[in-house]
Amino acid sequence: MSDEPKVEAPRTIAAVRKGRWPGWIWAVPLAAVGIVIWLVVREMSTHGESVTVTFEDAAQMKADTTLVMYRGIQVGKVGDVSLAKDGTKVIIGLNINDKYKQYLTAGTRFYLEGASPSLSDPASLKAIIAGPTIHMMPGGGPPTRQFVGIAGYAPQRLAVSIPYSVTFTGAAGDLKIGAPVTLHGFTVGEVRAVDLTVDPEAGTIATEVRVVLDPLRFHIQGAPPLSGNWTPVMNAALTALIQHDLRARLSQSLPLLGSRQIELAIVPNAAPATLRVTGRFTEIPSVQGDSIDTLVKAAGQLPIREIGDNVRVITQQVKRLVSSPKLNDSIAHLDDALLRLDQTLREAGPKVAPTLQSVHDTVDSLRHTASELDQTATAARVVIGAGPDAPDGSLQPALLHMSEAARSVRVLADYLDQHPESLIKGR
Repeated sequence: MSDEPKVEAPRTIAAVRKGRWPGWIWAVPLAAVGIVIWLVVREMSTHGESVTVTFEDAAQMKADTTLVMYRGIQVGKVGDVSLAKDGTKVIIGLNINDKYKQYLTAGTRFYLEGASPSLSDPASLKAIIAGPTIHMMPGGGPPTRQFVGIAGYAPQRLAVSIPYSVTFTGAAGDLKIGAPVTLHGFTVGEVRAVDLTVDPEAGTIATEVRVVLDPLRFHIQGAPPLSGNWTPVMNAALTALIQHDLRARLSQSLPLLGSRQIELAIVPNAAPATLRVTGRFTEIPSVQGDSIDTLVKAAGQLPIREIGDNVRVITQQVKRLVSSPKLNDSIAHLDDALLRLDQTLREAGPKVAPTLQSVHDTVDSLRHTASELDQTATAARVVIGAGPDAPDGSLQPALLHMSEAARSVRVLADYLDQHPESLIKGR
């Protein structure tokens, strides 16, 4: 038994130590709370200015969906859609970003684009999927937060805007505000207003259209006015052009399908007119445009019945020609003659004597066929009246080819009759 003292092994002692940071399990909810706080702060900071715009119809505008745009930049969105107290209007509440509140003045206009998508206006079809869009066009004047909206395209930014009026006696109610005014395909102005005018005493109904023209887009030759007043220069240019038959007329961006617009064009033999002042605006003379109504009226003046009768007569004559027994017999004779000639060529060789008799028979058949073709062509001319006054000159070449075929067949028959040995030796 050993006297060495026993050494006890060290004991492991468990203890709880508190960390300086909470556990990682709290990171996720803390991050979520931070994101929510950030979103709330951003929403409060971007809520912006509250604006009310009155429209005739909601036109599928929706809160938090319909955007307010300016120069392609989103400056706000619709926050509320409600009906006016009297039920005749729709009040649209807009939230405009604070950065753009300086544009909220009395001269600013809000245009609703895509309110009525139509096949006649391809540019509006995107609203079927994306919905309408409100476009803000800033103007001058004192600050305000209440506006009257306009359904139509936002006007172009013209450097100079000189107002004029154009009166149309035909239907022009579908002409939209913001529609372009063009000259030789170039946009030189736009429509600003479209109004119906009725004169019971005179018994006239017309549409008065107010447009603005930009003289800078006309590129008028000469120095610009020192005073900056382009009206006299524009009026002088229009007066000279009107003397050369310049008129305003309705047109469409796509024939029959496109949206309506106003075109300034030279109209040959237009009735005499002048640039005249009527009320507040100077009036540009107009003519009836090439609308669908005009096309229908012009189509109604065509001699449709006479054209139909002539077509019917020609059709009957061609039918009689095609079904003529003489023509069918001639074609059958020609086929038979060609078959005989082909058989003669195959049999030609050592049996010369029998072949010569076959050649004579073939020659007789070819001459008979040529005679049949001549008779058929002559009969066809009599049936359809082919000649200088024929109702359908396109049949004349066919008859000429038939006569040429008869002549060629007759020449072949004469040559074979004189040189039967050519079938063996060649020509």
